[in-house]
Amino acid sequence: MNIGEQIRSLRNQKKVTQETLAAEMGVTVGAVSKWESGTTLPDVQMLCSLADYFEVTTDKLLGRTYKGSFAVCDDADFICDTIRGIMEKEGYTCVGLAKNGTQLRKIFGKNAPDILFLDIHLGEEDGLELLKELKESYSETRIVMVTADNTEKTIQAAILYKADAFVTKPFQPQHILTALIS
Repeated sequence: MNIGEQIRSLRNQKKVTQETLAAEMGVTVGAVSKWESGTTLPDVQMLCSLADYFEVTTDKLLGRTYKGSFAVCDDADFICDTIRGIMEKEGYTCVGLAKNGTQLRKIFGKNAPDILFLDIHLGEEDGLELLKELKESYSETRIVMVTADNTEKTIQAAILYKADAFVTKPFQPQHILTALIS
């Protein structure tokens, strides 16, 4: 749905006329009509005003769907690339790929993701300790452990440190997606 269709749909949902919307926005009825027909587009400032008026995000007005952001921390490039492909295909935005805790902390320092896929064995680092550290500082981030180590001890530690989900390698794409809703 384009922006004009979205404006028309939101206006109709709110049960207001083009005249009422024009008066609220301080523009002419012709301007609203041109937006809705796709002849012209509202400028950035007007886009923000329309979003406020309809109580939606500017992304919604623009017809963009934002599912959330994610990062992957795994010392194997193919795992990072595989998860990235799965998530981006589903509409999520990648904010970083890391091979170790140092790189991962830099990602979190710039833009903490909504979701993190975290390996347990990261060379010299322990992914479970990273899990514990990140959950203390970024409790809103959903952390999915992705590992070949599915021993009872490891699973219990992941639960203790508040992992949100656990995916065992090797995995199918659906396992990654299922972990998002579990």
